[in-house]
Amino acid sequence: MLCSCAWAVLEVEQASMHNLALAPLLLGAENACGAQTRVPTQENIFSVADARIVSIVPSVCNTTSDLANASLLWSWSASFPSEAVFPVPSDPRCLEGEIRYFAPSQPSFSGELSYSYGNSSESLSLSSDEPSPVPLNLSAAKLTEEELSTLLIPLPVSLNASVSITYQFSKSSYSYFCTEMGEYIGCGCDRYDESGTRTFSTALSHSRNFSVEAGQVELLWLNPPLSSRLEGQGTGKVAFFARRMPANISFSFAGKSLGFAQPYLFSVHEGVCGEKITEREFSPSGSVFLNASEPLFPSQLVEKNASYAPFYAEFPWQAAAGKKEFFIFFEDAFSHSEIFAKNFSVRQPLPPSLPSGSSDAMQQVAATDSNTAAALVAPQKQSSFPDFSVLAIAFALPLAIGATALCRRLEWL
Repeated sequence: MLCSCAWAVLEVEQASMHNLALAPLLLGAENACGAQTRVPTQENIFSVADARIVSIVPSVCNTTSDLANASLLWSWSASFPSEAVFPVPSDPRCLEGEIRYFAPSQPSFSGELSYSYGNSSESLSLSSDEPSPVPLNLSAAKLTEEELSTLLIPLPVSLNASVSITYQFSKSSYSYFCTEMGEYIGCGCDRYDESGTRTFSTALSHSRNFSVEAGQVELLWLNPPLSSRLEGQGTGKVAFFARRMPANISFSFAGKSLGFAQPYLFSVHEGVCGEKITEREFSPSGSVFLNASEPLFPSQLVEKNASYAPFYAEFPWQAAAGKKEFFIFFEDAFSHSEIFAKNFSVRQPLPPSLPSGSSDAMQQVAATDSNTAAALVAPQKQSSFPDFSVLAIAFALPLAIGATALCRRLEWL
């Protein structure tokens, strides 16, 4: 059974609820899926005998999730006359015989549903009225690395069955004979009557291929790549490596919503059995820029190497200094959700030097939730121009003494 939680995609919910309600109506109907009719014969009295795999519930583009408690919708139909008369070959010299079938029983159905997933196969018995739908065991333990080499896990399903019905019958036939009576030969037709029951059976088979989303969703921060950033405005950039296709992605920072994105546009149409089929196409909407590309193997960027579908998102954000928490809410089309959380220290850049009056020539400042780490240089103290008068006297005094002695020598001469 499906969970009663809120659905991520309205179209998936509506289709799933419709198909579950439809399930009992597909078992034993006269022609549930519009099969081609035929003229009943003595070999096969059914005008319609049909069995088929209808849909997987829930599903989008014939794909379900290993976490969605998926089940398989199937059908069988039988249509037949309430009475039928067929000729019985007789000698042309006699009346034509006939066989009449009447009072049919209720048709019965028996079959087997088989499917393969990962490294195992399972088979389930089917009867006229159960089980419907058939629960599937899509355990992750069945998957190997080989299955993870493709984005979607194959899920081939086959149905082999037979439908039968029992009629009462009455049969009359004629045979031509001749008898000698003395000189004469008398000829005529004898009638033979027979009655009883007869069971008609016909074999049925059908197969389909579905896919399963299984695995993890990984997140890579592109900007900012680390757990800190400067205050003010910026552009956040993230990449999702997803094995589950997103339906809703929302972003919040410091308790405030930054925006959302819805990558796909969903639509619903009706199938030949009256089932609802959900489709999707990539058509991003919302307030956040989102893009996607072809599946790849980001072996150096994810914890477990496998095939992933990459999605890229950009969103604006603005924050004041302090410790802040960032949340990304990721939800797939089958209502499985994941929350990615990351703490950021939003910091103010420090000035290039220490405040005036610091005694140290250089000081290391540790980072906090509000400020960045830095090595700051202390500013130089301001003082008056140096006094060179003493030094000038020391140079000038010998010159003065030498000049006096030279004058006196000249006077003596």
